Amino acid sequence: MSPSSDLAHFVRDALRDGRSEAQIRASLHTAGWTETEIDAALSGWMVSDDIGAVPRPVRSSAARDALFYALLFVVFAMVAGNTLTLLFAQINLWLPDPDEPARYSRLAGLRWSMAALIVFTPVFWWIDRTDRRATATDPARRHGTMRRWLSAIAMLVAVITLLGDALYLIYTWLDGQITLRFLVKSATVAVMALIVLAYFREDRDVPLPHLPLPAAWGLIALAAVALVLTFRAVGGPAQGQMEQRDQWRLSDLRTLSEDIHLCPGIDRTDLPETLDPMTCASNPARLTGFASSVRFSRVGPTEYTLCTEVEFPPAIEGYGLRVDGNTVCIQHRTD
Repeated sequence: MSPSSDLAHFVRDALRDGRSEAQIRASLHTAGWTETEIDAALSGWMVSDDIGAVPRPVRSSAARDALFYALLFVVFAMVAGNTLTLLFAQINLWLPDPDEPARYSRLAGLRWSMAALIVFTPVFWWIDRTDRRATATDPARRHGTMRRWLSAIAMLVAVITLLGDALYLIYTWLDGQITLRFLVKSATVAVMALIVLAYFREDRDVPLPHLPLPAAWGLIALAAVALVLTFRAVGGPAQGQMEQRDQWRLSDLRTLSEDIHLCPGIDRTDLPETLDPMTCASNPARLTGFASSVRFSRVGPTEYTLCTEVEFPPAIEGYGLRVDGNTVCIQHRTD
């Protein structure tokens, strides 16, 4: 950390006036400078009997500090934002809106936020731990320009979020539209904003009277809870593999349905009672190994259904699909 110009000028003038290093150090301590700042200022000058105070080259660490705190800021935002996304999803799951149909695809879409927390939460823990250790050794880090600017921006966003949350809460109450689900979401936003305010304070602790609690612990705990609850609702890699296989089955189902509609080997005005859908496949290379399990059923002279078995029916969504247990069917007409 390079000394400020005022501090450097003071040390230079004091050395020129013949003050000892001990006298300068005591005066600076009394003025409130940290030990690290005093050491940096004194090391920036050499005393020569002929010339007096001669400046030494000072290597600035501003770029490194800027990189470190910018990374901390981004990682914190990723953890906080994705934690809030998962917590909102849990609220929607436990307090569903009766006017809004439940769709599994909305939960499955949370896997991106889950992946983000798995990556960024350990990184945030490591960076925060590094910052705490460095600050304990060098208290002057708390007054670094980059740290203070990014902290001020984060706290400004948190305060605006709190005010907006309160504004929207009061408006909804006055409008007579307030619900338990809305209250819980509003409280969740307020808690996250308070964690942001606590973390970007100078000491990064929750202001409790008798127990200093690192705000980072609160954020990491919320991220862990949100991640575990979402894993229970969405499932892990095995669940994702089942859903992917089902998507391949549905792709084959739709492809074969269109192929039968245009199949030249059948009378489309009087469909056969039995038919192997694969005989009508116009491009078998587009199909997967699940295509052979697609079953044809004649409904009428120009109407038919194709059905296939799936592994996870709750994830099946799409226009024109009929789900019955583990069976998914699509119905078409050839006329």
